[in-house]
This record gives sequence, structure tokens and C-alpha cells, in this order.
Amino acid sequence: MYEFARQQGHDHDRYHDDDDDHHHGPADHHHDRAANAAHHRSAHHDDHHAGDIAAVDVLHASPESHLHTPMLSDGTPVNPKTFGKTSAPGLPMWDRLTRVTAAVLMAAALCGFLASPATADSAPASGRITPSSPRIGTGPVAPSGPGYWLLGNDGGIFTYGAANFYGSMGGQALFRPTVCMASMVNGRGYWLVGSDGGIFTYGAASFYGSTGGKALAKPVVGMASTPDGGGYWLVASDGGIFSFGDASFYGSTGGMALTKPVVGMTTTASGNGYWLAAQDGGVFTFGDATFEGSLAATPHNASVAGIAGIGRPGGCQGTVVPTDLPVPGAGGPLGEGQWTPAARFVGPTPAVYTTTLRPYPGGSPAGIAWTDMSRADLKLYAGPPSQPAGHFAASGQVAGSDRSRLLAAFNSGFQVTGSGGGFYSEGQMPVPLRTGAASLVIYNNGKAQIGMWGRDVGLSPDVASVRQNLNLLVDGGRPAADLSIPAWGAVIYGIASTWRSGIGTDRYGNLIYVGGPNLLPSDLAHLLLVAGAVEAMELDINPQWVTLSTYATAPGQANPAVVTGQNLIGGMYFGPDRFITSSERDFLATLAG
Repeated sequence: MYEFARQQGHDHDRYHDDDDDHHHGPADHHHDRAANAAHHRSAHHDDHHAGDIAAVDVLHASPESHLHTPMLSDGTPVNPKTFGKTSAPGLPMWDRLTRVTAAVLMAAALCGFLASPATADSAPASGRITPSSPRIGTGPVAPSGPGYWLLGNDGGIFTYGAANFYGSMGGQALFRPTVCMASMVNGRGYWLVGSDGGIFTYGAASFYGSTGGKALAKPVVGMASTPDGGGYWLVASDGGIFSFGDASFYGSTGGMALTKPVVGMTTTASGNGYWLAAQDGGVFTFGDATFEGSLAATPHNASVAGIAGIGRPGGCQGTVVPTDLPVPGAGGPLGEGQWTPAARFVGPTPAVYTTTLRPYPGGSPAGIAWTDMSRADLKLYAGPPSQPAGHFAASGQVAGSDRSRLLAAFNSGFQVTGSGGGFYSEGQMPVPLRTGAASLVIYNNGKAQIGMWGRDVGLSPDVASVRQNLNLLVDGGRPAADLSIPAWGAVIYGIASTWRSGIGTDRYGNLIYVGGPNLLPSDLAHLLLVAGAVEAMELDINPQWVTLSTYATAPGQANPAVVTGQNLIGGMYFGPDRFITSSERDFLATLAG
């Protein structure tokens, strides 16, 4: 539940986990880095990020440079008279730019075209008419008349109505995708922000600082500007707030244990407070922002993507990431338990994240893939000619019509006739479904549910496919009572510790796949539980059959259906081509929703 608490004169909408009897409150403090208020604009950030940023004073350039001279985030000055004068902006300077985490450019440093969709011939090379990337954010109405900007995750800007074009990063190499934008109230400029907190300024919008080039605990997902345009806030997916210029710090959720990540922010009309919104509909208030309600305790079908206050520009949907996993002591692989984006983006952000985790100290790392099923669909493919028998439209390989949306593909369960369960898809049931079996159910809308057949799930007109395999390995957040070796499939040469895989869903319906070597059934159940599964089932086992591959558009290809893939971890017997060429075993694929 969410509840009010009065702290230090500010209202805070504090999160209380229903599964925990302890209240989690923010531990935020102001960090003034301005030595002289008359010459420096202060910036604040919360303690949650303080340990990740080595030097607070380098969050933006000196007052002289940031007010008069465009600079890269490493302090390199950019000459606005010469930068970007050619069709390949910057040339030698651009070589430098691609090696900098976030390039902060003043508007004069880029082409100053004024264009709209009606003047396609004069549009810059960012592709303002035919977008090369998803549109992920908007700016508010311009004061000279109705209008707005759309932002692509490649930094491209699309203008409509009275909104003027002041420049973009479209067509340029970005270290991280742009995730949000904010505009000046007078419509004479705008800021773009990347997921690393790098800031790009255009028109009359000034640069006041950024987190570009700094190690952040979580990616930036949104921003908002102050009413006078003299500063801005950045918000990370853990609710950490970074304030620059005349934007004041009023608090954050940095350091709190959130059930779901923060996806956006919006400010009050006065600029003396702000709201943060979480993916589950939770709302957190700071400063003079008042709590008016939330969706946190209300069932709803889709994830919350953003928030907007009356009379104020809203936040943007940002990167949704799962919580990093606890590791079983030292000695594990680099990045163990830390989620990394994988596969192509869905809209502005990744929908698939992967990591590795050992089941116990000294154990072999298994691969784990997490998929945000609010933005992805699941599809079952049959394996011709006999897995199972019959003729299925979805069979043998990911269809060409699906490849432009392909995120990942992975093995299914045992051979159907030896799975202890049945198979249903496309209206056909070649092997009867068994009551009590662990069942992966895919609905017509592409969403998935795992449960016991006849208790949790059953056949209905809404069901597209069902794949059963043995019994539930995890049920209600608890491992199966019988984790003996014989109960979970025949192994090669009697070696119980072998390659195993499993699939689970968390409390929000997100999909969790685990696959790796040297696993006992109890190890697989443990890893699924640690990754957040509340219902899970074992899939195929033994070295030849455990494979998950993620996919993205092949380098240099404009056609998103031409894909390249990467296996979840090394040692998997088949490569990514298996699922896009020919698979004699049935398999599953996640597709961008």
C-alpha cells in the first residue's frame, strides 16, 4: 500500500511492501556543489547515486563554459561556428564525440533548420518524415499556436503545428538511446536526455549539467524542466532524482525497495515539487505535490507508462528493468546477477534483459532471461514432422512475418509423447492435455500464464496454445515437494547434474527463463525462485536441447526482419540460427507487442 508521511516539511508518498512489515523511506540529502551561488548553479542528487558518481563537481561544466561555450561532457569545448558545418557533422570532432559517453551540444553547434512535415525536402538527414526509430516522447504545445514535438530513440525530432525544429541527433551515433525530452515553456528550445543522463540542448534551452559519463545505479527514464527554463530534473528507474540549474531537490525514492520501477515524472505548476510514477501505478509525491491517489493496490491490465500533471508536460516511458539478483558469495562471473539489455528494443526501451547466476557458491553459472510481457507476446511453434504430429502454420522456424518483431526464441519441453502432458495449438490437440500437469498457456492476445491444468488454467476460446511438461516445479512461490532426480526426466549416462531449463512467470506476468549446465532439479527451482518466479515448470533437459537466443536487426540492415542472434550463455549446443532455419523440436518465441 501507499501512505502519507510528513518529513522535513515535505509530503512523501512512501511505499510499504505488503509482504514486509517494515516501512521503507527515502534517505535523501541535498548535495550543494556550488561554491559561489552568484556564479554557479547548484545541482543536487540523492545518496543512492552518490556512491556511483566519483566527483559531484564534474556533473556539468563551469558557469562560463555552460553559459557561453558548448562543451562535450568531458569538458572539450565545441566551436559553434565550425562544428556541424558539413554533411558529416564535426568530422574530426565527431570522432571524439563517439568516444564520449554523452555529448552535450548547444543549439548553435547543430544545423538550425526550421522544418515541418509539410516541407519534407528541407528536412535534415535525421529522417523527420520517415522515422528510423520509434517515437518515444513529446514536447508540449508551443505558445505561438498549437503544436508539439515527437522524439525518436535515435535522437530524431519530428515537429508538428507551430512547434519549431531547432536540431536533433537523428542519424548520429549515440552512446545510449534518448528516452525523453522537455521543452521550454515559451517553445523556443528543448532538451533531450539519454538513458545515461546525457543532455542535448537545442534552441534557447541551456545546458546546466548531466550525468553523462558517470556510473549510475539505474538508467535515466525521464526528465522535466522548471517553469522558467532555468533548470531541469532527471529521474532514474529506481526513482533517484538529479537536479540541475534552478531545479530544487525535494526528495526521491532512491534507496527504497520498489516493487516496480519508476517510469516517469511530472512537476507541479509552481515547480516546487514533483510526482514520480511507478510501472505498477504507484505515485510518489515530493515538495508541494499532493497525493491524489494511485493504482498501486488496484488490479489493472497494462503497465503504467508515464504521468502528467495538469498544465504541465508529462514524463516519458523509460527503461523498465528487473531488480538485480542476490549472488551466492564472491567468485562468480563478472556482472553476475546484474541485468543487461538484450534483443531489439520495443519502442524506446528494452523489453528483454539477461544475466547469469550460480545456484550456490562454486556452482556453474546459469543464464537467466527476463521479458517484460506488457510489451511482448509469446508464440508456440511446432517441430515438424512429429513434435507433435500434425500440420501447423507456426512450425519449424520463426515465420518471416514474425521476424521483424522477434526478441528471443527458446526450447520447449520434452518430446511431447514423453512429457507427461499434452499439446494444443491452432485448434489442434494431437496429444491430450492432462489434468494436474504443469501448463504454459498462451492466450490469443499473446500473453502467457503458467499453472496447473484444471486448477489454475483450462481450455477456453481465449486460449491459443498450451504446452504441458511434467508437474509444476514452482507453485505459489514454493519449490515442488518432490525434487528427486527421477521425477524430472531421464538424464544421459545417469548424470543427474546436467543441462536443464525452465520457464516461470513473476507476480506481474513477466516471463523468466533459466537455462544452464550442471543443474539438479532443486538448483533449477532455486534459480527460478531467486529470479522472481511464482509459478514455473521445467522445460527440456540434457546438453543438446537447452538453448535460448536473443535477436536484433542485423548490422547494416534497414529491414528489421533480417536478424542476427546471440545465445544466452556459452556452451549451448545449438546457435541462434536453429530457430530461424529449421528446428525439428517445438519451441517458443517472444515477439515485440
